[in-house]
Amino acid sequence: MTSESVPPQVIPAQKQRRLPELLRIGRKPPLTVDEQLEELARTSAIHFPAIARRLGQHNRSQLVEDVWQNAFAKVTKRLREGAEPVDNLRAYMRQTCVNSAIDELRLIRRRSEVLVGDDTAVLEERENAELDASGVYYADIRDELKALLTSMEHQAVFLTSVLDFTSERAAELMNTSPSSVRKAVRRAREKVARRQSSLGHLR
Repeated sequence: MTSESVPPQVIPAQKQRRLPELLRIGRKPPLTVDEQLEELARTSAIHFPAIARRLGQHNRSQLVEDVWQNAFAKVTKRLREGAEPVDNLRAYMRQTCVNSAIDELRLIRRRSEVLVGDDTAVLEERENAELDASGVYYADIRDELKALLTSMEHQAVFLTSVLDFTSERAAELMNTSPSSVRKAVRRAREKVARRQSSLGHLR
């Protein structure tokens, strides 16, 4: 007796509901969560340009990679928690990357705004920031810089040398002009060079 000759009522109701799915020819089985994540990891590079564009002037390879990792972690959590299935995983990944880049920009802005507000928490948070390739870290000379420089000079140095802002972006945060920022950085370098050669490593 073939399956075609079996009366429908003989087939359990659960299997009857699955028959259209089971009899569909050429349909690939859905990817597992691990397979979906492997596919995303293999195609990570296609999302980098969207992240870089969103980061704008903060576009640096390490930051782009960090944003990607944050986005990938969010998608991984979503898939593993068994939330609603994602119809277009690649598009969802792209949007998550953009959102993560925006979150990173907000974090950078909060850090810089706190600095301008003279909150030392940001200074401590960036204690491992290297001022240049010579191996001088900001935390090692922070107190000397704060004692030696004016508030404006110190902020200009921190924003441009530690947070890697352009003079234009630093000027926006400090409510001054880019030329004033550049002059403040130049004066800071001159003061440091005159005061103590061991502190003369600002970029």
